[in-house]
Amino acid sequence: EEQVFTRTMYTVDRDKTFEKGTVHSVAHAVIPDQFRDEVLADYCNYIEVDTEKPQNLENTFVISSWAPTAQAPSVKGKLPMLVTYNAEDKLEKEETEWTVTSREAHPCLTTWQMFASNALWPLLQGTRHGQTYFCGSACTPGNGHDLSFLSGLVVASQLGASFPFDYDPKAKADFDRLRSMMFSVWQ
Repeated sequence: EEQVFTRTMYTVDRDKTFEKGTVHSVAHAVIPDQFRDEVLADYCNYIEVDTEKPQNLENTFVISSWAPTAQAPSVKGKLPMLVTYNAEDKLEKEETEWTVTSREAHPCLTTWQMFASNALWPLLQGTRHGQTYFCGSACTPGNGHDLSFLSGLVVASQLGASFPFDYDPKAKADFDRLRSMMFSVWQ
């Protein structure tokens, strides 16, 4: 366990860009006037790069343009739902909601990580007399929210819960595929 935990590297270990984000609705502070309406309606992100220091990337996720709950008629277009990284100076005098972190949210897609997700994490599943299971991005052969969520459902099923989307053949196929990867040693 120790080797897998200590050798798993996350993106913020290498790049602090997404370590701390600010949740807010202050579009005028982070998106220029000439792009604002289009970005808020049709884009998932607005990014500014400092040409002097390209590593100083400012990224605003436009959650309200795509999130299903933000598309409901009672919500759509009422207030921008934004998460902005690396723009503290633009937002310091604005009213914001809270901060979020992406710490340990996204493992680096390295050879080591791919090896661990396919060969080592499966060895750790069900250890300690069947009482310890692992789920999340580090345990999956990719790096996404959907796989992380699905890995939680896989572990829940291992503990006795039923898969809640059995009625959907594609969802069930994804579930079975990931289950076979996560528990390949025990199949």
